[in-house]
Amino acid sequence: MSSRRCLRSSFPLLAALLALLALVAATPPGSGPGNVLKNPGFEEPLKGHPWMPSGWDTSRAGLPTVFFGRDTFDVHEGRYAVNVANASTQFTMAHNWSQVLLVGPEEWGKDLVLSIWTRNVGVEGRAYVKVDAYRDTISKMAHIWGIPRDDAAARLGINFVSDPSRDLAWKRLVFSDAETGWVRREVRVFLPPTTNVVFVRGGIIGIGQLILDDASLALEPAQAPEELPLGKNLLADPGFEGDGNLWEYSIPPYPEIRAERDTTVFRSGKASLRFTSLPTAMIPGPTGVAQVFCNRNLSGKRVRFSAFIKPDSLRSSAFIKLLCKTPDDTKQEVSKNIISGTMDWTEAKLEIDVPPETYALWAWINYTAPARGYVHFDDASLEVLGPATAAEGSRSGP
Repeated sequence: MSSRRCLRSSFPLLAALLALLALVAATPPGSGPGNVLKNPGFEEPLKGHPWMPSGWDTSRAGLPTVFFGRDTFDVHEGRYAVNVANASTQFTMAHNWSQVLLVGPEEWGKDLVLSIWTRNVGVEGRAYVKVDAYRDTISKMAHIWGIPRDDAAARLGINFVSDPSRDLAWKRLVFSDAETGWVRREVRVFLPPTTNVVFVRGGIIGIGQLILDDASLALEPAQAPEELPLGKNLLADPGFEGDGNLWEYSIPPYPEIRAERDTTVFRSGKASLRFTSLPTAMIPGPTGVAQVFCNRNLSGKRVRFSAFIKPDSLRSSAFIKLLCKTPDDTKQEVSKNIISGTMDWTEAKLEIDVPPETYALWAWINYTAPARGYVHFDDASLEVLGPATAAEGSRSGP
């Protein structure tokens, strides 16, 4: 009798265990507490579409050399993963998978933490994952209305010149290994006040294939911002000695614009960064590299930015620039000395008071391209000098 009573009393426990196992098996890969992404494991199909996963979108380049897919042949967990592949570098573009999320005041002041599993296959260039946050009315309404951003701008009566979009947070992790197994990537950035749209992206700039699976975006208590000692160079890889993955690149989508590490011309160390381009284009614009600092401790500080530039037969000008992004405005300062033609290494330098409530500071080294000739960048530096010299940083438009 006692053995029967023991067996009968175990049935509810066994049933509960089986139910729990069934629930775990049914949970989509990538899901979990705090994950605010839709379809994080790419398992759910988009209704009416032959292969797209729901909740995700792809960049649109219109190039026959770019391929997007959702497949079962190589996955981290579950049945599906997504991939993006590119077979040409004639046009430098960031081909990516993305998801858009709307946020409000209840999320402000937290950290965005993006985690995603990636695999590189034959990469010659820069694979990356990124999270960035904007106050962007057009993108917000486009997402709500389910229409393209350009159509939403037209419906709102906002043209390109008066677009109120403002980037307030930005973090990209670049990895350029030719081949990898499955690797978990993670980036973290503070979510500033007034943000209403967050973008999650994973993609490739260059040739090869990137496979993505099991993404997660969590909102966590904000970590304290990094301390900024006076007189220390805040830039990573300031002399371009590394692989370049610690810099952001701004390259217009014109043919044959190249940014390459050059070990034959340098001011110090063993390398510099060399830009070349075709001589003409319909609309030339700023081309170059930057690092972005989403550190709240920069607010109310005075900073100095400098870089050495060496033009050769350059038919445009090179310069450096600082951009400070606050919820209300953008303060911009550009170096004054003209660097063009053929010159030896020339230092461009500027100092600026960082306005209060600055959530993103961009340090740019630029030249106007496409243009004849070429240009080298080397030995950049960004330093905190102390408190702002004015009671309040002055503000000017972009």
